[in-house]
This record gives sequence, C-alpha cells and structure tokens, in this order.
Amino acid sequence: MEHARMLVLSTAHLSEPTARDWIPTCPWACFEKGDYGWFMYVCDDAAITEETAVPLEVRSAIHVARREGCEWIMWDCDASCIDELPQYEWGAVIATAPA
Repeated sequence: MEHARMLVLSTAHLSEPTARDWIPTCPWACFEKGDYGWFMYVCDDAAITEETAVPLEVRSAIHVARREGCEWIMWDCDASCIDELPQYEWGAVIATAPA
C-alpha cells in the first residue's frame, strides 16, 4: 500500500494575485479544492519550480514541503499559518470617512 504525505497550508500564504492569476495556469498538477483552496503537487523538477515566473511564495512553500517529505500541498482557507512563510491579506478594503 502506498501513502503520500501532504503539507496543509493556509491560503493566506498566497498573495491574492498569485491565487487569482498564477494558480490556474500552474505548469504542474494543481487542482481546485472547491471554493476553499487547492491541492498542488510538490513538483520535484527544479528547472520548473525555480523559474522566475513561479511566484516566490509558491517556491518557498515547495521548499518547506520538500524538507518535510511531502508530495502534495493542500492550500486551505481554514488551515493554520506557519511562521516561516509570509502571510498576505486578501481583499483589503480601505474605509474612508464620509464626506
């Protein structure tokens, strides 16, 4: 029987532009997890993952996943954040005082 390890990360470790624009075009296996995140294969081809077109937050998460012996990353909106990865605020609305 074969098992795969999965690193569970908060979607807060992805910037909104990366989630919106890059994740849908990810050049390796990446699948939507409903409206709440994605499953991303931890690509082991450094020639692909270390390209400058791959967002830094994705490359950083892949490094953590590899270090932890994980084959997949589950990006989930309800997952906890970890200290070693940056966090991004999504949909920040700046309130203005009424005129």
